[in-house]
Amino acid sequence: MSLSHRSLLARGAAALGGLAAGGLAGTVARKWMDRGKLPPAAPPSEFLDDASTLNPTRVRGVVFASSAPESTADALRPLLRRVADGADPALAVSGVRHSMGGQSLLADGWILETQPMRGVTVDAASGVMRVGAGVTWREVIPVLNRLGLAPHVMQSNHDFTVGGSLSVNCHGLQVDHAPISGTVRRLRLLTGDGDVLTCSPTENPELFRHALGGYGLFGVILDAELGVVPNALYAPGFVTTRTRDYLDVFKERVYAPNSDVEMAYGRLSVDPDNLLDEAIIVTLVPVPGSRGTVLPLSRPGRPELTRAIFRNSADNEFGKKLRWWLERDVGPRLAGRISRNSLLDEPARIFSGASGSKVDVLQEYFIPQTRLPEFVQAARDVIRRTEGNLLNVTVRDVRRDDRSVLAYACQDVFGLVMLFEQDRSPAGERRMRTMTRELVDAAIAVGGSFYLPYRLHATLDQLGRAYPAWEKFVDAKHRFDPRGVFRNGLFERYAPS
Repeated sequence: MSLSHRSLLARGAAALGGLAAGGLAGTVARKWMDRGKLPPAAPPSEFLDDASTLNPTRVRGVVFASSAPESTADALRPLLRRVADGADPALAVSGVRHSMGGQSLLADGWILETQPMRGVTVDAASGVMRVGAGVTWREVIPVLNRLGLAPHVMQSNHDFTVGGSLSVNCHGLQVDHAPISGTVRRLRLLTGDGDVLTCSPTENPELFRHALGGYGLFGVILDAELGVVPNALYAPGFVTTRTRDYLDVFKERVYAPNSDVEMAYGRLSVDPDNLLDEAIIVTLVPVPGSRGTVLPLSRPGRPELTRAIFRNSADNEFGKKLRWWLERDVGPRLAGRISRNSLLDEPARIFSGASGSKVDVLQEYFIPQTRLPEFVQAARDVIRRTEGNLLNVTVRDVRRDDRSVLAYACQDVFGLVMLFEQDRSPAGERRMRTMTRELVDAAIAVGGSFYLPYRLHATLDQLGRAYPAWEKFVDAKHRFDPRGVFRNGLFERYAPS
């Protein structure tokens, strides 16, 4: 969930500020606002899990990186040798475990926690930062902000580690740019042999292309150098359109030769009466004179009311209608300027579910831009027929990725980030798996693909059709890591032998 959603809902929530105080009184109002409370932290457990809370995994143990990448490599080499010799189980690399399918877990294996590697240095003159793989964007953004700089490409939330972002080859709200792999100048990788290799487009280029979007299967990313851009104050623009006209309107507002748009995203309606039929396109244009200036980090107020509106839409049609009206008709009228860094400086937890019987599950589909209407029609049919509880759809502009071997954007695509709520039960998991496989088929049918950090419901056949380079990726994995030092739930699912 992106802060962009928070921003729209925050303005709408402000307009409904009297709801809890006046119009809805007493018990009803208190229950409604209770939905705005953040979920409690997970209790300690002998099992590790990821963001899905559906993957409790017993592990052999957890090893922690050191603060310095060089010290991390020194400390890990004895374990790497034992794993290579068969004396210890394999190792999975973990950041904050925001994936949802065991990509940072390994049953009965070792887990490397990379978060201690949190260094950040910035060369403002060259527009490059060097960061430890375990640092989160939440820690990076204030450092850049003090210099009038901002991340070029990152997710729309700040919770993720940079190493994890590189491992899933993330993308975000920027326009006219490939995923984060396109911003990486070089990185240092600790291999299964214990070597620390510098990888870039010109130095160890094959390993570089496999490590980006490689899910930690080719080694431990220790640190990386990434390009940054000037921070800016943005003036938002809004337009509502039919989804079938989305590409034409987006081109007109974003791709035009004289366009100044630097960030943009879309939102599709989850109102059951016009499910996925209507869209809002939000564009962000820098205010003249604001680029490169030091701007305060700020967030819209009343997060508990914003959250309450979102969570109350999870299980009733009226809530979804209310939310869409707020986003489409109220939020844009009240929206103000916001800096690039403020836009990105939001935790994913703001909207996450708190129910013990239900869980939020993310999916994403990458659709060739001209085929968007076909996919949306097919997705609508699938979701209605399987009774999927769709909470949100964000549309992002993702340009062709020529760097990562396991690229999900082999051409210019729209990324449709879908948030569903499912029952936390075997039956709920079966229903989600059935729906997901049908949505994956719908994406493949129009030449698209799906994102791999989420639930591993796709079949191996579907994976191969969506990612034609999968076999090449697996072959390279065996070549670069012949003793299988690095493994995880993704590899166990789709390449177990």
